[in-house]
Amino acid sequence: KIDKGLAKSRFGIVVLSRNFIKKGWTNYELDGIITRMVSGEQVLLPIWHEITKKEVMDFSPSIADRVARNTSLFTVEEIAVEISDLIHGNA
Repeated sequence: KIDKGLAKSRFGIVVLSRNFIKKGWTNYELDGIITRMVSGEQVLLPIWHEITKKEVMDFSPSIADRVARNTSLFTVEEIAVEISDLIHGNA
């Protein structure tokens, strides 16, 4: 079901945290999103949660270089509104 959802989605929202990095199956899902992003089929929307830029850089330099929202700088509500606006073309 996860593969089917990833294959049909236009956006991939990834919440990067220390727990995300520790789990192997999350890398599998992220690889699918990145593959679709590189081919222009999907937009990656990274959110950093309780993680530093260095930790993200150590995990994936290509993701660390992307525009992301950080839960230490924005509220969950602000991030949700911004994502909603982007998805609905209001951004």
